[in-house]
Amino acid sequence: MIVTEPLWSAGEIAHALGGRTSGRWLADGVAVDSREVIPGDLFVALPGTQVDGHAFVAEALEAGAAGALVSARDLAGIATDDPRLIRVDDTAKALHALAAAARQRMSGRVAAVTGSAGKTSVKEALRRALGRDALAHASARSYNNHVGVPLSLARMPRATRYA
Repeated sequence: MIVTEPLWSAGEIAHALGGRTSGRWLADGVAVDSREVIPGDLFVALPGTQVDGHAFVAEALEAGAAGALVSARDLAGIATDDPRLIRVDDTAKALHALAAAARQRMSGRVAAVTGSAGKTSVKEALRRALGRDALAHASARSYNNHVGVPLSLARMPRATRYA
């Protein structure tokens, strides 16, 4: 099933997160790795143990990111009033809040697959079977950690009937 409406507007993101933006852009996806940004994505600059995503905001925007979710600090090479930025206190918490907003706007059915073996195969079988008649969303990879779960939810199209 093809999704034609945008995933998020800058205003929806800022409202869901209590952040600030002056931009009026639309995001079609969400990325946390600047090397995986495709045009139209929202880039979430997450701090890491080795590398801080804020160092790659300019690169993500150059790659076509519609906007970036950043913590309230100066970024090298980017104007502080750039309308593509949504500033929050903590980008990791903001990603979780965006995931919660995505889950709240979804009125369909949700399934969880657990166990020690075969989860990915079952997840894909469910997505394909349920996706025949309605929009079904599943994580793109084995995203079962503190970044992957909220990322998967934040990427969930608003018209999703099964997740």
